[in-house]
Amino acid sequence: MSTSFGLSFQPPAYAPRPAAEIDEDFDLDSGGPDLYPPDGDGAPPLRMTKGARASTNADGITDQALRETIANPEEIEPDAAGQGRLRLRRGTMVVVVARDGMILSVRDRKGRRRN
Repeated sequence: MSTSFGLSFQPPAYAPRPAAEIDEDFDLDSGGPDLYPPDGDGAPPLRMTKGARASTNADGITDQALRETIANPEEIEPDAAGQGRLRLRRGTMVVVVARDGMILSVRDRKGRRRN
């Protein structure tokens, strides 16, 4: 007894869209609100994980210091975790960024006094 049977899949008919309709859709998309509106200083906000944000708040690291580290790092090396991540160093600060620009972790190795 054979249990195989055949179903023929028929995809829906393809109708090309006119160029004017495609351009109109593009204009609607590009005229929409910004996903990441600029900060008060005009720069786009930094995208970072909750852990990275908590680390910057705890250590008192400003967004400007992060931007400077990302824009002009002294050293760039691949992160040990791989997957296209980069480890950016500037002075005592180390920032790990993902391939899409998301800040994954921030460490500032300043000498701190403990009371």
